[in-house]
Amino acid sequence: MVDWQSARTALDRAVAYTFDTETFHTYPTAKGPSVNSNRVADPDRAGFEFFGSIDFGPAALTPGFSHPATLMTDRDRVREMPSYEAVITALSTDWPHPIRVDDIVGLGDTRYVVAAIPDDGGRRKAIFVNRTKAAL
Repeated sequence: MVDWQSARTALDRAVAYTFDTETFHTYPTAKGPSVNSNRVADPDRAGFEFFGSIDFGPAALTPGFSHPATLMTDRDRVREMPSYEAVITALSTDWPHPIRVDDIVGLGDTRYVVAAIPDDGGRRKAIFVNRTKAAL
């Protein structure tokens, strides 16, 4: 009988070993004192480092060139389509706590704000991010 949980764990580790070559640092954030305040460092969650990979979306196309979004006729649907600068993928099994939307993730001197983390039930996370100037 195949032990699927062990096989999945071994596969996750092999993928992480192969692709997760960048070192990221998390800067957990919390809501500020008022609704108009900037987010502040979260005192209840410590930052941590993790290995992952980052992939950037396609470069912006020059107007007039074919692009799936410009070929759509339903402009309301196009406006609702989310857009992210990059996606960070990483194995989350050794994280002390989950990363949340609006947390900051650093790669070297560059900072990214977490825009979305779709939950598919797996331990390998896809973290959609956009560049930010926030300094935590």
